[in-house]
Amino acid sequence: MTTSIPNAKSKPLRIGVLYEEVQLTDLAGLDILGNMSSRIVNMVTNLIPAMEKLKPYARDMEFLYISSSLEPAWATPDMFIRPTHTYESAPRDLDIILIGGPDPQKVPEASLTFLREASKQTKAILTTCTGGMWLAKSGVLDGKKATTNRILLEPARHVFPNVEWQDERWVTVDGHFEGAQLWTAGGAKCGIDMVIEYALQNFHEQLVASSCGSLEFEIEGRSKSYKGPFVPVV
Repeated sequence: MTTSIPNAKSKPLRIGVLYEEVQLTDLAGLDILGNMSSRIVNMVTNLIPAMEKLKPYARDMEFLYISSSLEPAWATPDMFIRPTHTYESAPRDLDIILIGGPDPQKVPEASLTFLREASKQTKAILTTCTGGMWLAKSGVLDGKKATTNRILLEPARHVFPNVEWQDERWVTVDGHFEGAQLWTAGGAKCGIDMVIEYALQNFHEQLVASSCGSLEFEIEGRSKSYKGPFVPVV
């Protein structure tokens, strides 16, 4: 079952991003989503008029950056991102949550409480690398198939035996309410490809192709022909 994204006239998509000493590259897929926002598509249309045909498929988006406090949050390689919400103040009923890879042994209890509660209301949770172990630590993945960075699969099986860890690039399973999904990916490149697949299932295909093309990300498989910068609607 695919996650249902409302049409372009609906209220903005709310996308939560967890920052807690994460690997920044694990969150690279965020730009794939951002490039499909009304703000970016409108901006690019000023430069490339052919993009006008994609504007009806773009979505208004609101990005929420969530961490332990509102102080700048550390991320690799020694970068600091200013959060907009704490785990306590962030809404639980988001459209998408993206989770990069931290040291799963050091994530705060408040983040686990947030994930338990958000998993009951958020439509799609996407993790990359040890972000899967972060989600597993909350108990959200108990009894479900999931993956993490390939080099950490055995430790993950030992620490979180209630999860069915898979040696796959990414794994998609049903979430905790009808229509919800949980996506877990391996390392950063797997996470990028996972977000591309999520986007293909939930956005106009040529809008996804335009987003990926601008980033020089190839779309593999069924849409491999859609690559290169800013593919216009035919």
